[in-house]
Amino acid sequence: MSIRITARLVLSLAIMLMMSRASVQAEEGRWAIVLHGGAGNVSKDIPPERVQEYKQALEKAISTGEKILADGGTALDAVQQTVMVLEDASCFNAGRGGVFNAAGYQQLDASIMDGSNLACGAVSAVEQVRNPITAARAVMEKTPHVLLTAKDADAFAKASGLEIVPRSYFFNEDRWQELVRALKKSGRPVPAEPPYGRPKVSLAEPDLGDLDISTGTVGCAALDKHGNLAAATSTGGLTGKMVGRVGDSPIIGAGTYADNTGCAISGTGVGEQYIRNAICFQVNFRVRENKQSLKEAVDHCLSKVLRPGDGGLIAVDAEGNMVLETNTETLTRGWSDWKGNRGVAIWDDPLED
Repeated sequence: MSIRITARLVLSLAIMLMMSRASVQAEEGRWAIVLHGGAGNVSKDIPPERVQEYKQALEKAISTGEKILADGGTALDAVQQTVMVLEDASCFNAGRGGVFNAAGYQQLDASIMDGSNLACGAVSAVEQVRNPITAARAVMEKTPHVLLTAKDADAFAKASGLEIVPRSYFFNEDRWQELVRALKKSGRPVPAEPPYGRPKVSLAEPDLGDLDISTGTVGCAALDKHGNLAAATSTGGLTGKMVGRVGDSPIIGAGTYADNTGCAISGTGVGEQYIRNAICFQVNFRVRENKQSLKEAVDHCLSKVLRPGDGGLIAVDAEGNMVLETNTETLTRGWSDWKGNRGVAIWDDPLED
């Protein structure tokens, strides 16, 4: 009797062990990706065609990243390629859609980080790199440095064979009107036109008046099937910012961070606040050292460290948990993982066709 019970127990334990191993093997294929197109206060009164523009750009970006990850590609490639899609979409404040500084032209920032080895790279105040995130990765992989800035960063990007465009490539009529309103409101002089001239624009551009259509910084965080994390962030900064101003997006630990033992995270909001409080590093530290869940760490920084209205955070950890939170009215965002969770949104509910 005792022998039979023991045999059954051994058999049961063996079956449980095999099932556990199968479960672990299945989970080894996990991947996850989150992205943002900025935190802010996007009005629900914006034209339907503008909402559709956001949706199409978000869908294209999330599809780009999830395909790389599902096919076994690296998190580093996924976040770079995803951010490049967002930089090429003029509806976001990054790359082609970057806002104007007080002198009437764009100075763009970006950073990228590899969670497997803490390698990172960034550029700030670049003016002619079509995709600043590519320059950030080049800094990471081709130099012993982390951050290059201004004209020297542009020169490095050109020497590295990256795509260089005339500054007029970044002209956007909506962004120009945002600048005019911002400068008038603060009593500052309004430039007659950008230093590179004012390109002709389509008369089909909708008149958006004072509606808030600028959703801000873009970013992405991802986990790949190899268990590695990565994050990337890109921005045009603040409308009407002082020439030479640099926010949190190219500052590792402030606007971007990735660490396989913690999480990958990208921030969007009031850059000075993210820098003062090392927000992205702080979230990672709470996950890694304080053993908080990813959601607990993000919620703490948004509710206890940052001020209401300061911004949002997107993050993913080594288990594939995804968090997309903000203390502003809206967070333009997208998410996808190996379990089939997927969506894009601006307000509370996902955008539907």
